[in-house]
Amino acid sequence: MADAHRITPVALGELKLAQALFARSSLWAVCGCGREAVIDPAPWLAQGLKRQPLAQLEPRLRCGCGARRVRLEVRGLAEAPAGLTGGIHIFR
Repeated sequence: MADAHRITPVALGELKLAQALFARSSLWAVCGCGREAVIDPAPWLAQGLKRQPLAQLEPRLRCGCGARRVRLEVRGLAEAPAGLTGGIHIFR
């Protein structure tokens, strides 16, 4: 792709928060209960966590179902779900 950065992780779980900032990319949280939500990384960037692997940031999320760990994904804009989203928030 000529107009965007290619996201190529070295291994599963090696994506960094900075990769969610690429053009046409977004950070999504996906809970085991089925909820999905777009996450604004601004609070983590303000804490200087730009180089942190996404796996280390997962315990900092809370889902409305009570889950204390939510999986993070970097998605392209075209991969956004068409249905309702939300209910997952940054805890710290």
